[in-house]
Amino acid sequence: FVNNIVEAMVKTKEQAIISGDGSGKPKGILAETPATGQAIEIAEGSSITYEKLCEAEAALPMAYEAEAMWFMTKKTFMSIVGQVDSNGQPIARVDHGIDGKPSRTLLGRQVICNPYMNDFATTVTADTIVAFLFNPKDYVLNTNYNITVKRYEDNDTDDIVTKAVELVDGKVVDKNSLVTVTVKNA
Repeated sequence: FVNNIVEAMVKTKEQAIISGDGSGKPKGILAETPATGQAIEIAEGSSITYEKLCEAEAALPMAYEAEAMWFMTKKTFMSIVGQVDSNGQPIARVDHGIDGKPSRTLLGRQVICNPYMNDFATTVTADTIVAFLFNPKDYVLNTNYNITVKRYEDNDTDDIVTKAVELVDGKVVDKNSLVTVTVKNA
């Protein structure tokens, strides 16, 4: 029971941190408007190119360089992984660390794959963020870590319902490390 609650709450918090709308949940990173010049656009129907990824890296201010990471879905990352730079070197890599888990990098920067964003595809709808650079330390999550468990019988179905509730809020506190890659109308 405890493991199920922990897993469900962690997934819910992760989703809210990335794509929460701020209504009854934390305001997610994707709900934030990037600083001027830090929203990189890809034309609808085209692909994510090496040049656009370099443009996103260039848009990241030097002061935020050290700890920013790429965030995208695994499918989006895998659409990039075969690309090479002008010297024929791969721009993305997947290595396996000591623990055997994949370690992904893009242009030398760590990639965090998550299921809480839209996958990139040439058919993705316009105005969709498909990847972003961000320093996770620029996001603050507030909670009192007090989890309330409530058990009751649903009178309509006669099911026993167990509900766990935790108060959580959060938001981006410094948006200057945020650089988005967005599919826009051509």
